[in-house]
Amino acid sequence: MKHSLRTTTALAALTIAGLAPLPLATTASAAPSGLSGDFNGDGYRDVAIAAPAATVSGKKWAGQVAVVYGTKSGLDPAKHKVISQNTAGIPGSAETDDEFGDQVAAADLDRDGYSDLIVGAQHEKSGAAEDAGTVVVVWGSAAGLSGGTTVKNPQTLYGSYFGLSIAAADFTGDGRPDLAISAQSDSANPSSYRVRLIRGPFTRSGSTGAVSTYSPGIDRPVLTAGRVSGDTKADLVVTGRKPDSDDLATAVYYKGTASGLSRAGTLRPAATAAIGDLDKDGRGDIVLGNPEDPDSEPSAVTGGRIHVIYGIGSGPSASRRVSYTQNTAGVPDSSETGDRFGQALAIGDFDKNGYADLAVGAPGETFGDDSHYLSSAGAVTLLRGSASGLTTTGAVFLTQDSTGVPGVSEAGDSFGSTLLASDVNHDGRADLTAIGAQENDPAGAAWFLPGAATTLYSTTTSKTFAPTSLGLSTAQGGAFGTDLAG
Repeated sequence: MKHSLRTTTALAALTIAGLAPLPLATTASAAPSGLSGDFNGDGYRDVAIAAPAATVSGKKWAGQVAVVYGTKSGLDPAKHKVISQNTAGIPGSAETDDEFGDQVAAADLDRDGYSDLIVGAQHEKSGAAEDAGTVVVVWGSAAGLSGGTTVKNPQTLYGSYFGLSIAAADFTGDGRPDLAISAQSDSANPSSYRVRLIRGPFTRSGSTGAVSTYSPGIDRPVLTAGRVSGDTKADLVVTGRKPDSDDLATAVYYKGTASGLSRAGTLRPAATAAIGDLDKDGRGDIVLGNPEDPDSEPSAVTGGRIHVIYGIGSGPSASRRVSYTQNTAGVPDSSETGDRFGQALAIGDFDKNGYADLAVGAPGETFGDDSHYLSSAGAVTLLRGSASGLTTTGAVFLTQDSTGVPGVSEAGDSFGSTLLASDVNHDGRADLTAIGAQENDPAGAAWFLPGAATTLYSTTTSKTFAPTSLGLSTAQGGAFGTDLAG
């Protein structure tokens, strides 16, 4: 089977970064926190790290998810749980090529105060239907994640790839989180990818609310949720390839309404997206990533670029739109072929000044000269939010050679291939979890970079950890950290 390993992060954008969450009311100190990504309710957000190429009981590419629990000092690799389809209480069983964990998301689907983990396995076989796909909810509790329930696939077909991408948010504004899940709808038509909106509430017995289907006209659609118009309803940005094209990217915007999703226009070409309030006006701003080079994407800029579309009351602004590349004044470094600037995006308030900031991954970033050439070592650029929106003033350029970042830049590390912004240590600042997909090729590694006031990341308390510290194999071909949630 040809594996569809992806190193983009739709999940950097599965949470509504930079916008105030709707907390659950708590009256007792022992009550769960109600925080997104807090699977054990202790007040510290946790991070789920996908490892869809992991071998389980001898089954290659069966897939696992490693959950690293948060503490006052941030992510603690010693406090972790590894989940597969062979874990007690998880539906199904580990099989070759399932790729369990190819997609992960977090939301409190049963509204008990504990965040739940949503796991996709788009290559799961259902009966005789190869690659039908499955989505499993692993339930949060005071003891952490335990037990699971399968989300019913509305159309089980050969090659339906249910769980191709997942976004968890309240799209209808009724206070009950919903799931948007992309899949292929008709095996006779390879371009018939659909988005299913499965409404809450979700129960452990498997019941859900109503299901609606949408046709974005995008192959292999990737889903990003956020409140663009600033109301109580989450909106959806769908990115991916245009049908029957291997090269041309596009993005479609759906507005959340009480009755479901309403298509509201096509945005700029993009492969990745994130949503957060960069100018603190109460509305989410859309950041689109276009990491392709001109030979494969005619509208792109060498090395990649990002587009910022600011939110207004009706949704994305038609006029307030700005593009950035590494050649933009104030953006560190310079645009070079293969940088893939914008392949990963994450939005969060790293310096606790009330404005959401932006992290941009460029895993193809290359350093050095002919005598010491580090191809695809990777880098992350941090750009600050402000009253006027995203600014290049005070931008930070992060590599493994930066002060306080553990490790050393090496060829092929792909540092910045996946990103997640979330306040793990509960200090009011977003922290950055970053993946180097090919660190210690092919093992991969994760970095935890706590937020800080001046530098946007801590130069003294950052840490890195490898798959082995989480009980995972290092022979996963770079699939460690394919997706992140928390």
